[in-house]
Amino acid sequence: MTLRSKLRMFVLTRQEQRAIAFIVLALALGLLTKHYRHERARKPTLPNELSQTATPPSKSPAPPSPPEAGE
Repeated sequence: MTLRSKLRMFVLTRQEQRAIAFIVLALALGLLTKHYRHERARKPTLPNELSQTATPPSKSPAPPSPPEAGE
């Protein structure tokens, strides 16, 4: 059996090729989006973002009071 006859089983129709291309494209776009969001989340780019991250957190609100004995 020749190599060419063995490869005939991998011949895809035009519709199958489009489906595979769509899946590969969707996967690539998903990975690019994930990388972009990860890179943007790590470092602030605007000066006002730098000042917001450098400020200390505000005081936390007072803890809730205990429930009344009559409840």
